[in-house]
Amino acid sequence: QGIWVFITLLPTLLLNNSRKNPPLGNRDYIGWAIWTMGFIFEVVADAQKSYFRSFPENKGKFITSGLWSISRHPNYFGEISLWFGLYFSASSALSGFEYISVLSPILVMLLITKLSGIPLLEAAGKKKWGEDPEYQRYLENTPVLVPFIKT
Repeated sequence: QGIWVFITLLPTLLLNNSRKNPPLGNRDYIGWAIWTMGFIFEVVADAQKSYFRSFPENKGKFITSGLWSISRHPNYFGEISLWFGLYFSASSALSGFEYISVLSPILVMLLITKLSGIPLLEAAGKKKWGEDPEYQRYLENTPVLVPFIKT
């Protein structure tokens, strides 16, 4: 767990340890925009799911409204995006071997898409609702992660 935290923080650690102080540029603004979009996506998706679950009539149902209508895992899309945004903005002050800190968002993406998050939730969803035709349509029509992009 300590290694995961270290790798995740690597872009920030390298940026804060850098003696370089380049002026703010496009990479910073683009990175901050990606981070902000990711943060908003994650917060809104979590809020929508909490709101959906707050109604007793939704007990045992799956959410297909709001951001959940354009991605089956919009909160994870947001999480991955904000780490890539952080790296992108930090990269404006990096050089040479410091670019290895791209491992931070890549590690987050791999953990969420291959090891924990998505695979576990997809398996649980198929087990719980796999025979439901509405759920099958949702799986067929809704991208797993990136909104509007079916893979």
